[in-house]
Amino acid sequence: MAAGSLGLACGLLVAPASVSAAPPTGPIPSVYRPLSSNAPAPSITGLDRSIGRLTRSASLGSFSMLVVDPVSEKRVFSDQVNKARTPASVSKLLTAAAALSALGPDTRLATRATLAGSDLYLVGGGDPRLRKAKGENSLKALALDTIGALKTRKVTNIRLFFDDSLFTGPALGPGWKSSFPKAGIAGPVSALSVGGARVSPGSVARVSNPAKQAGRLFAKRLKKAGIGVSQVRRGQAPSRSSQLASVSSEPVRTIVEEMLRESDNDAAEVLAHLVGKKTVGEGNFSGGARATKLVLGRNGISTAKLQLFDGSGLSRQNKITSTTVAQVLTEMVRGDEPQWSTIAAGLPVAGRTGTLDSRFDTKKTRVGAGVVRAKTGSLTGVSALAGTVLDKSGRLLVFVMMGNKVGSITSARNSMDLIAAKLARCGCQ
Repeated sequence: MAAGSLGLACGLLVAPASVSAAPPTGPIPSVYRPLSSNAPAPSITGLDRSIGRLTRSASLGSFSMLVVDPVSEKRVFSDQVNKARTPASVSKLLTAAAALSALGPDTRLATRATLAGSDLYLVGGGDPRLRKAKGENSLKALALDTIGALKTRKVTNIRLFFDDSLFTGPALGPGWKSSFPKAGIAGPVSALSVGGARVSPGSVARVSNPAKQAGRLFAKRLKKAGIGVSQVRRGQAPSRSSQLASVSSEPVRTIVEEMLRESDNDAAEVLAHLVGKKTVGEGNFSGGARATKLVLGRNGISTAKLQLFDGSGLSRQNKITSTTVAQVLTEMVRGDEPQWSTIAAGLPVAGRTGTLDSRFDTKKTRVGAGVVRAKTGSLTGVSALAGTVLDKSGRLLVFVMMGNKVGSITSARNSMDLIAAKLARCGCQ
C-alpha cells in the first residue's frame, strides 16, 4: 500500500511527521464537531493489517480504496486510487459540491407565471420539488396567485404556454435506458416539472413530457376559476412579458441534502443542468458535466481522468478516481470550502437514515451504525461507498470504496460495510 499526501490545493496545512498535526482551518461542519486532532491517527501498517485482506475479496470485483486522515491530509490506506472507475451514485458528491459552489447554498429556484397581452406563460426555473397542491411552493399556490392577478387586470381568456426553455438537449442522459422513466429510476430532465412528473399520485412511473403535464394541470386550475384557456402548448416567454406570480423552492442546500440522503436522481440532474447553465451557459447534460469539472478544478480538486456524462451517476460512461472523491470529502471535513458543509449534513448515516438506514445491522457491522456517514452507489455490476467514519480512537477518517465488475451487488455491499465497520472498530496505530 502506498502512502503520501493527498495532493490538495496549495496553502492547506500538512503537518510534518515529527510534530502533532494542528487542527483544521476554517469552520468545521457541525455534524463533525469536535474534530479532534489529539486522537491518534491510524498508521499505514495498522490499517493494512486490519482491512488489507478484506479489500482483496473477490466479491468486490475490480476494486479501489482510499482512506485519508483529513487533519494531516495524509493517505493512510490506498489501493488502485488513481484507477478511474464507474462510480454510480457516488458521483452525486461531485454534483453537490459543484451546485453549492456555483449556485450558492441559499439560492431558491423560482417557478413563474408571466403575461404578454392575453398570452400566459408558465415558466420553469428548474425546481425539482415543485408540488401539485400542498404548501406555498406548489402549482396550486402559483395558480391561485395568478388567477387573482388576472382578475385584477380583467383578463378572462388566455392562451397558456408552458416554458421549459431553461434546459435544452436530450431529456435522458448518455447511456440511460429508455425504460428509466417508466421504472421510476429517473424522469425526463425538465426545467418545469410538478409532483416529480409522476403519472399519478403514488406511482413510480414518470410521464414522457413533464412540462406538458405541468401546463395541463395549471390550465385545469385556471378553468375551475372561470378563466378561459383556449390552448395549452410549449412556448418561450418573451422578454416583454410581465410577471404575475411566483413561487420559490427550498434553498439549494436543502435540495442537496435530500438529494444525497435519498440518492434522488431527478434532483441531481436538475442541479447539474443548473450548474451548466450558470457556469458555461448550457443547461443540458454536456454543459452540466463540463461545468461540474470546471467548478471542481477551481476549488482545487484534481480532475485527472475525470469523465462525467450526467449528474446522477446513472450513466455507465462516468469515470472517477478515488482521489477526486476523497479530496471533495476532505475539504468538506476540514471546512476549506465552508459551503460544502451541506454535503456532510446530507450524507446517509449508517443504520439510521437514507440509503444506509437498513445497512450495518449485522453482528460484524453494527459497530459502524451511527459513526459511518457515506454516499452509496449501485448499478448492475457496480457498488460504491464513500464518506467518513469515526474510529475507535476518536479520529475522523475519510474513505472511498468503488468496485466495478462485481458479481453480486449484495455481496459487494456486505463486504464494503464490513470494511467500513472495521475502520470504526480500529485504532490501528
